[in-house]
Amino acid sequence: MEIRNYNKKDKTAVQQIFAKYWTDEEFLDELAENLDDNKIHFYVAEKDNEVIGVAGLREAPKYLRDCAKTEKPAELYIIASKLQNKGFGNLLAQKVIEEAKKLNFTEIECYSPETHNSSWKFYEKLGFTKHGIINDPDDGYPGMLWKKDLINVIILLN
Repeated sequence: MEIRNYNKKDKTAVQQIFAKYWTDEEFLDELAENLDDNKIHFYVAEKDNEVIGVAGLREAPKYLRDCAKTEKPAELYIIASKLQNKGFGNLLAQKVIEEAKKLNFTEIECYSPETHNSSWKFYEKLGFTKHGIINDPDDGYPGMLWKKDLINVIILLN
C-alpha cells in the first residue's frame, strides 16, 4: 500500500468513498469542490492501483482557530476509507500528522459531529484528546472538538 498526494485522476474514486459516509448533497458538493482547492492538502491510500482511502489537512478555519491553544493550528479536515478496521485510516492519519509537522502547524484540531460518534475511539487511538462539544457554525450540529499537540513544550523551573 502507498500513501501519496491526491491528484485529479483520483477524484471519482475519492467521491465514491465520501458517498459511503455522507449523504448530505450540499456537504458532498463542498467536498468535491474542495478537492480542487490547493489550500487543502489531500492524501490518498492506494492498494493494487485502487484508491482505498482519503484524508485532508488544511489551516484551521476560524471556528476552530478560536479554540486553539497555539498560533498555527491545522484541521484534520476529512478522513475516510473504503474499509474500516483494516489500518488504512490510521496510516492516512499518520501521514496527515507528519505533513502537518512539515508545514509547521503547531496543533491539529478536528470537529466530529455526534452523528459520527462511532469514529471517536479512532481519534483517541491516534492520541487526540477531547476538548468538549462545540456546534458546527454552518448548520449548528453539535460535535466533539478533538485536539492533538504537535509541539513539545519544555518548561524550565528555577
